[in-house]
Amino acid sequence: MNKTLIVATSEFSTLVRTKAFLITLILMPILMVGSIMMSRAARNATDTNTRTFAYIDRSGVLGPALEAAAAARNAVANASGQPRYEPIAVDPGGKSDDQLKLELSDRVRSKELYAFVEIPSGVLDPEHPQEVRYYSNAPSYTALPQWLRTTVGALVITERFKAASVDPAVVERLTRPTPVSSLKLLERDAAGQVKPAEKVDQRMAAGVPAGMLVLMYLIVMVSAPQLLNTVIEEKMSRISEVLIGSVSPFELMMGKLIGCVGVSLLLAAVYLAGGLAVAAYWGMQDAVTPALAAWFLLFLTMAVLLFGSIFIAVGAACSDLKDSQSMMMPVMMLIM
Repeated sequence: MNKTLIVATSEFSTLVRTKAFLITLILMPILMVGSIMMSRAARNATDTNTRTFAYIDRSGVLGPALEAAAAARNAVANASGQPRYEPIAVDPGGKSDDQLKLELSDRVRSKELYAFVEIPSGVLDPEHPQEVRYYSNAPSYTALPQWLRTTVGALVITERFKAASVDPAVVERLTRPTPVSSLKLLERDAAGQVKPAEKVDQRMAAGVPAGMLVLMYLIVMVSAPQLLNTVIEEKMSRISEVLIGSVSPFELMMGKLIGCVGVSLLLAAVYLAGGLAVAAYWGMQDAVTPALAAWFLLFLTMAVLLFGSIFIAVGAACSDLKDSQSMMMPVMMLIM
């Protein structure tokens, strides 16, 4: 056991003193913060081009309501910087369905229209409703069809209520959903008084475990694969033969594995401390409890021991780096 600790200490000090470790320690938070800032910048740089679409209203009743809904949405879109939706009614004018839709398709290809919608005559039939068809040359843009799906669906339901002599306002009021809020457990304060329960922040409840999961994945990917390279390099340079003359193969590999665990825990401690400092700055110091941090370190230790031993086994089974490349892919897939 003493020899294993000596190997672990040597492995730990060797890995920590490398330039790659220092670069990884500094570069990873920079990349994470930079990616978040870029995501926010890309989110704010939205496309505000007007989406002009034509519609063929074969039902004869949904067209004006659709234009009114688009006008109400555009009033909000102008203030929020979202693209405007401009519906244009199309009169079939005795043309066949294929001829009319082909002409509209040509207008979409020439950028005169962004899309066109076909509202069938039987869309209001509750027994056998017909589907509304959306035609576009940009299938990756989902905002407009999603808005049409929601708006036309609401208009169809309103018209069905009117046809059944049911007031839609009454139905909306009676079917209004009852809100359900998530609260933490009650507890007593230092004076023995019962403190009111606090609301659960769903973003924090989902974001903290997800962030720890990503952090664990990154630390394992940074530390564990180094064991494979270390084992192969020592085999190729004949250093392992000299080391085995003083320690057993199990003590050598276990020492390397423990040293890798130490490096991983050091990285985790640095990143957790930084994350807690940022959380305290924003007033969310209760986001990561001591129990949660302890469980994270425990599972990180087990993950590094598991995958590190697999990488050591791969390195022991290969004679050079080329042979190890084909065997690394299954391990990487297992980690992911």
